[in-house]
Amino acid sequence: MRRTFLSLGLCGGALLFACLEDGGTDSGGQMMYTTHGSVSDGHSSVGDILAAPGDGVFGVQSGSGLGQIRDGWTVEYQKLLVSVGTVTFTSASAGEVEIATDFVVDLLSLPIGGALLDHVDGREKPSAIAFTLPPATAGKSRPLSRYTLDQDVELMAAGGYSLYVEGTIEKADGMSCKPDVPSDCAPAPVVRFRWGLPQGVAYDDCVWTDYTVFTENVTLSFPAVAWLQTAIGSERPTLRAQWIADADLDRDGETTIAELRQIGASTLLSRRRGYDLSGAAGSVDTVYDFLREQARQIGMRARGECGSVTNL
Repeated sequence: MRRTFLSLGLCGGALLFACLEDGGTDSGGQMMYTTHGSVSDGHSSVGDILAAPGDGVFGVQSGSGLGQIRDGWTVEYQKLLVSVGTVTFTSASAGEVEIATDFVVDLLSLPIGGALLDHVDGREKPSAIAFTLPPATAGKSRPLSRYTLDQDVELMAAGGYSLYVEGTIEKADGMSCKPDVPSDCAPAPVVRFRWGLPQGVAYDDCVWTDYTVFTENVTLSFPAVAWLQTAIGSERPTLRAQWIADADLDRDGETTIAELRQIGASTLLSRRRGYDLSGAAGSVDTVYDFLREQARQIGMRARGECGSVTNL
């Protein structure tokens, strides 16, 4: 069975990407996340389910280092919303225990240490977990207060989105070039994007890779770099953002979902341009399909392995 990667990491009993003494994190060459402190919800760490911002959430810088964008662009996000449905624990004594969270989470508003989704007293360390990222629905999905706005939940539910990404790419000498005529370019120092994705995903049979750490605490640490990766499912990906600028077909400064649907993946994301789409779970005919496939990676990165990943 092919195995995929879940966003879980370990740091002194709390699950994070990497830790610094001041409570911030180092994201492999990206921005230092030192502006958010740890969260305290009045519970012990035993049994907590947390959501936390992962790689790239607070911006991705250009450069040649690990986790940096190779083609000179920088990325800033204005909104990153994720719908979290259920978390299921499997343990020797209790079997499967499913906890419905049904939160819409604004990753940009979360403290580095994570924010509480649920707390279960006396839960033993799970042998495996599963979780879902379903489309948000009116009357069921709720904001992770005090970290998510009511209007963001309404936005997610109205669109039936499981993920919503809003941001900009910037490069002083940036250009937008026609996908099928790469020599036809126009200045584009800033390009905006606002993408709502309705595809729900279930991640199952997710197990720890470090069995020496004893903790009942589970943190889902969601990254924001997958759509910048040039390969689908790569463990050490190269990051590029030029495709976002080139997909702005009408050159109005914003790349839309409608434009992504019009562009053939083999035209803009070819092997000649350094892309490898062979790891996709489904067909990748358009650039929108590429975005959809890469969005699945938001729950598949870092320290754990998942036995199956399926669409809801």
